[in-house]
Amino acid sequence: MSYRWNAAQTEATLVADGGQSFNIDVIEGGVPRVQNYRIPSRAECITCHNPGAGHALSFTTRQLNRIDDIHGFNGNQLHLLQQAGYFSNPPGSPNLLPRHVRADETNFPVEARVRSYLDVNCANCHAPGSGLAPASFDARAHRTLAETLLINGTATQSGNDPLNRLIVPGDTTHSIVLNRVAVTNGFTRMPPLGSNELDPSAIALLTEWIASSLPARQSYAQWRVANFLSPNSPEGEPGYDADADSGTNQHEFLAGTGPLSGGSFLAPQLNAPGMNIALTFNLPANRSYQIETSTDLENWTLWDVPGNAGLPHHGGPATVTGPRLGERQFFRLLIREN
Repeated sequence: MSYRWNAAQTEATLVADGGQSFNIDVIEGGVPRVQNYRIPSRAECITCHNPGAGHALSFTTRQLNRIDDIHGFNGNQLHLLQQAGYFSNPPGSPNLLPRHVRADETNFPVEARVRSYLDVNCANCHAPGSGLAPASFDARAHRTLAETLLINGTATQSGNDPLNRLIVPGDTTHSIVLNRVAVTNGFTRMPPLGSNELDPSAIALLTEWIASSLPARQSYAQWRVANFLSPNSPEGEPGYDADADSGTNQHEFLAGTGPLSGGSFLAPQLNAPGMNIALTFNLPANRSYQIETSTDLENWTLWDVPGNAGLPHHGGPATVTGPRLGERQFFRLLIREN
């Protein structure tokens, strides 16, 4: 149920079941204009606040894992909520938990920022269990790009052009998701509810991803052809160890090493300045990593240090630093494709 404040901001009254639309005067960049504002109907509210989305949108680890103020207390929101007694189970260290990446966090890949935007704005409907949007794609950020079915995926409503697909690498004109967000090429807007204004930063981010970033992205299938000159040779199967170095082709793909050379392998460098340890390694683009550590080679846990949350990596060198845990400390690197 929704309430609307009066002009004096002293009282709020219940809005009718069918919702309410009205104009408000705003000043944007020093220029006055009129903006249409709508308080959704109760049926429209339930469309987004559905069981598959958890009813209360945005109350998720990825949304809450950030520094902010809550009632005068500053800190990580998960930690503050735990201290206030809102969780029956401890959420764990924020260092090791995923979070969304803001559009302006340019130290993260464009794709990571796009995927966070799509999760926040689309996944309440475009995810299994919502029962609302057709299962044409899965917008949740924890899925790999291949699992989302976005790339060259077909849509229920694809317009009048047979070339239109959900996302077409290098082709913004025929990328339906961008056209929906930007309301271009004859497509109606998405999200369809609670949104009347265009988001220029999101449109620019999606455009950059489709036009500049995606064309250079290498899938396993492309990597396989580049290294084995065939899309279906047995030696190129993900589980095959073509160079007999104990690393499968899938491992070589994730690490960015040569699958046909036993001398090509991932070699992290370890430095121990003072009481700290720094681990440096190189990874291809479109990978996430986390580091596990042990003092006895039997019991392994995630290394609880900043930078070890498994967020997408730009590609190239990465360094993670943390305090020593003892006289002997061992590490192993977990890598996944985004």
